[in-house]
Formats: sequence, C-alpha cells, structure tokens
Amino acid sequence: MSGFLLSSGFLCIVVCWTVTSLEAFGLNRPENSVREEDEKFSEIQRNRPLANAYEKFMRRPTFDRFVKRLQKTSVEPRESSAPKTGRSHRKREASYAEKSARRKFRYDVSLDEGRRFTLHWDGDYDLEIVYFRLEAKVDRSSVVAFGFSDYGESERADFAVLWTDRRGRQKFQDMHTNKDGILFLDRHQDYFLDGVETLSDAGGIAVEFHRKFDTCDNDDYLIDSGTTHLVFFSAPGPSADVRRWNVTGQDVIMQRVQLLKSQLPDPEFPPDTKSFVMHVDDVRIPEDETTYWCAVRKLPDFRTKHHIIQFEGAISEGGKGIVHHLEVFHCQVPVGTDLPYYDGPCSSKSERPKGLESCTKVIGAWAMGARPLFYPEEAGAPIGGPNFNRYVMLEVHYNNPEHSKGKVDNSGIKFHYTKLLRKHDAGTMELGLEYTDKMALPPGQPRWDLVGYCIPECTRLGLPEGGIHVFASQLHTHLTGRSAFTKHFRRGIELPELNRDNHFSPHYQEIRKLPRQVHVLPGDALITTCNDRTTDRSEVTLGGFSISDEMCVNYIHYYPAASLEVCKSSVTTDSLNRFFGFLHDYLDEDTLRSNGISDNYKAIRWTPMNVHLLKAYYGMAPLSMQCNQSNGQRFPGFDWENARLPAVLSPMPPKERPCLE
Repeated sequence: MSGFLLSSGFLCIVVCWTVTSLEAFGLNRPENSVREEDEKFSEIQRNRPLANAYEKFMRRPTFDRFVKRLQKTSVEPRESSAPKTGRSHRKREASYAEKSARRKFRYDVSLDEGRRFTLHWDGDYDLEIVYFRLEAKVDRSSVVAFGFSDYGESERADFAVLWTDRRGRQKFQDMHTNKDGILFLDRHQDYFLDGVETLSDAGGIAVEFHRKFDTCDNDDYLIDSGTTHLVFFSAPGPSADVRRWNVTGQDVIMQRVQLLKSQLPDPEFPPDTKSFVMHVDDVRIPEDETTYWCAVRKLPDFRTKHHIIQFEGAISEGGKGIVHHLEVFHCQVPVGTDLPYYDGPCSSKSERPKGLESCTKVIGAWAMGARPLFYPEEAGAPIGGPNFNRYVMLEVHYNNPEHSKGKVDNSGIKFHYTKLLRKHDAGTMELGLEYTDKMALPPGQPRWDLVGYCIPECTRLGLPEGGIHVFASQLHTHLTGRSAFTKHFRRGIELPELNRDNHFSPHYQEIRKLPRQVHVLPGDALITTCNDRTTDRSEVTLGGFSISDEMCVNYIHYYPAASLEVCKSSVTTDSLNRFFGFLHDYLDEDTLRSNGISDNYKAIRWTPMNVHLLKAYYGMAPLSMQCNQSNGQRFPGFDWENARLPAVLSPMPPKERPCLE
C-alpha cells in the first residue's frame, strides 16, 4: 500500500477513512484534537493585546455619543437623509458644506462610453470619509442612482438615490436592493447630501455627497482599498416614489475603480526626464480566444547607466479590449551576445527560438485597467551602461473571446527615464503559484482556494541582509478569480498583509502603489491566496497560460534589487502521481501515471468526496519551489523539491471595525 501513499500524514488519512470515517479530513475531528487546537488558540490569543484594544475603544468619548445616537434612532426608516439632530452633527454638516464649496477632487472616471456621466471623488483618510461629485447630463427632475455592489450586480447593491416627487420636492436617500433587485429604503441613512447644482455649460446636474468608508450598516457597501464595482442608472422624472422599483429593469451601468488609493506622494520628474516606447509592430490579432505573442526588440543605446522612474501601458486602438496584459522582459545574456529575431506566437516555450529562455527579468508590465507606476524617489529600475545588454522580449496576451477579425495591434509599454541616478536600483519579483497544470479547480465550487508559497528558505538565500522594501503590487488571476491577497510571516508570526483585493476582477488588474512600504527580511514567508469560483463550469479548470486556465500570482515591485526573481510553488509531481494512484486503487477513478497530469484531472468524477480529498492533499502536499535567480536558474544550496509548508504559529486577529457588532 505504501507505494501509493503521499506521505506518512496521508497514510493516516487513507487508513482512518477506509477503516472508520472521514475524521482525518477535518469533517469530524476527534474531541482531543479539537481541545488541543483550542488550547493552542487560547494561548496565542492571550499573547495578543485584544483586551487592551477593546478597553481603549470603550473609553473613547465617541463611544458614549454612539450609544446615545443608537438609542435615538427610530425603528422606522427615514424618508430622507436630512441632517440628524444634535448641535455637534449640525456643526459637522456645516463644515462639510464649507469644504464642499472649495473642494478639489483628485480622481475621476467616466461611467459610460458616451461620457454623459462622470464621477469625481476624493477621501479624507483621517475622518475615513469619501466625497463624491456625480455629473450627469440629465434633467434636474430625473432619477439618478449611484452606488456599489460586490461584482457589479444590480441585486444586493447599495445605492444613493436623488429623485424628485410629483410636487417638485427633491429627495436624496440611502437605499439598497434585495436578491431580486427590488429597491428598498435603508433603515439607517448614511449618505449625506452636500449640494445639487445645474451645469449651465454642459447641461445636466452635479450632485455632491459623502459617506463613511464603513457605515456599520449591513445594507451599505464597505469601501476598502481594493477594486470597487460602481453601479449607476438614471430614469426620467418626476416620480411618485422609487421604493419597490425593480432595478434589474433599468439600464444599469457598471464601472470598476480603486476608490481608496495610496496617499504616498508621487515624486516629481527630474528636469532631464525623457521617454521611449517598446511595442509590437502591426500584429494582426489572431481570431483564437487566447494568443500569446512575443517580439524581440532592443532598448535604446544608453552608454551610461540610467534609471527608469515610471512606466505605463501604451495600448493601441486596435488592441483596446483585447490586450489582456503584456510584459517587457530583459534578456539576461552577456554584452555582445546576439539573440535571434522573433515576432510571433509563443503560447508555449517550444514556439520560441532557442536563446529566448534567458528573457526572464520583468522591467515593465501592464494589465487591463492598470495606471502608470511611479517609482519612489529613492529608487529606479537600472538600464544602460557598458555592461548592459540591450535585448528585451515583449510578451502580449491577447484575449479575443468574440473571435474578432481584422484587428491590428501596436501596443507596448512607455518608459520614463533619467540619467540622474537614485540611491537604489529597483527590482520585480513573482510570488504565488507556478504556471502549471499541477494545480486544478474542481467544477461547481462556490469557493476554491489556490495557495502559492514563497518559503523562508528561499528569501533567506535570495534577499540581501537588510531585506527589501516593497512599494507596489499587482495581483493577477484569470477568469475564476474573486479575491486575492498576500500574507506576510516572520518566524511564524503573521505581520500586516502585503496586499489584498476582496472584490478582484480579472478585467481590472492594476499595478497598485501600496499605502505603506512593506519591509521583507531574509527568512520571511510570503503566502499568496486566490479565492476562485467555478459554479459556472462543468469541467475541471487547470493551471496554465490560457485565459480559460487559471493563475494565482502577485508581481511585487521593490528596492534594493536582489537576485531573487521568482519565488513560487507547486505541489511535487511525485506526490501528485501518488494521489492519482490512490484515487485509482481505492475509488476506481481512471487515473494512471501513464495518462499525464491534465488527462488524470479530467478523468476524475468530481464528487463531494473527491473534492474534499483534493483539498486535503493540497493542504499537506510537499512543495516544488521555483526559487529562481534572474538567469532563470534555481538558487543552489537547498533541495527545492519536497520543501515543507511554512509554519504559521500566530495569525493576525481580525481588524476592528469602528462600530459595535
């Protein structure tokens, strides 16, 4: 039997299941196991200052005001969001009005292609308030509804609605939709109107209002620093009432933004700043759904070292909506080495000419929805000089699900550079899961977690003694991704997260400047998790490069540059084959080593039992680590096959919300 087992841990699972029950899978854990885990958890909690934090909250002056306000709240919904009673609140509202008259909004987005509706916004990060100005080319009596939902749905959405009744009275109300898209008035009114004005030049109206990041109302959307899906609609007015409207019958517009952005300042460009674009030339986009296209180019000939201080996407008209993401890789070969010219498909490495496997160091990247990335004033990406090879390879991912014909693309990356060198060279590193079919997502799953590890042994070998400072991050999945995050551990103790997106969209994958720089030391672990949903799929989803395959990656930008380029994991091939062998021998699945990994996954009947077995296997399988240098080779000095999962001894407690539960 042992020839088919993954490890001594998995042997216990098999024996316990075949002889007794599913206890070993955590479905019915033995009482003593639960007690031991509870004791460990209690010990951890005693070491956390949760009691002190709670007492501090209870002593805050705002607590008493909160309780009094709660006691005064009517059990009946209010008809409008008129200012609440109380001198302090009236003073705050007056202050909001004064600020609104002179407020400048730093961010804006067009909500529709015709630019009839434009949203401007900004935030007060001390008061945790976001201010909005919505400009709409509609009549003043029209119904205008703006809000949020988890992924752009009309159902279970949070709306602020401006409307005019039959008597000409204008109302502004905090509302929400239920699971059927029916509009209801919120019991608590948490959106506050700052003013409505008529736009004389462009025509239409402008509505200014504000709300807290977290209103502590379950009917309101909690605004965070991840992707936010805006929902909006307008309708002719006046109206007798808007309650009980079916929003699904309206022409609801959806737009994605990041509302809460990093407040770290962008440095000013030096006076000598110049730019260049590395792009593909007149690529006739194939009609296939997924195409990877590679093009070898040469960077400008800089005789001395320069620093790239910003890069951004330069997407051509023909590539808009089809270019999913693109990267520029520097080729790690000695100066004087010639690489073959290539301009063609490269979905597999076998399609690329020999020599291009050296093109692995990312110096620029863009994905759908990304904004320009500014380097911090103390760092820049090095290019040029006598020992710098000029060869780069562009890799463009075309996603063409409509099989459009005749599209010609010239997209690329625009780089801004200076010869005034900064203190540190910057680098880019890949975290998460290896691009391989060794990971799989069973069909029909409301949530399936993919987890990739950057283990302490790798950072200990690959990072400089003083560590690195991460200043930007780009989370990346394909179509089943719903949320993604990277956690940071030091000696098993969880530190604040590196990055998180709770409402991730594969169609809006920005390189985002972090709200604070994260200091990662040698020996730290970085664990990247992607939460996926496969309820709309009837077949297994495999890891891979196609848009219908899946990925789980975090591209981090940091300084000072290290030789560690890739820190990603997968399960070992040997343990996976043993898992397939177990399914064949004990559950009569048609999984054999001779079939190959992809065919074995596709042969499995995805019963609840087999889904649980795969989840249990992923949770304990030994790792195959890609702990790679910039030349694509693994670091010497460690057995990267059969690496252990990093220990997690003390997780972070949940973040406190500014309200009573």
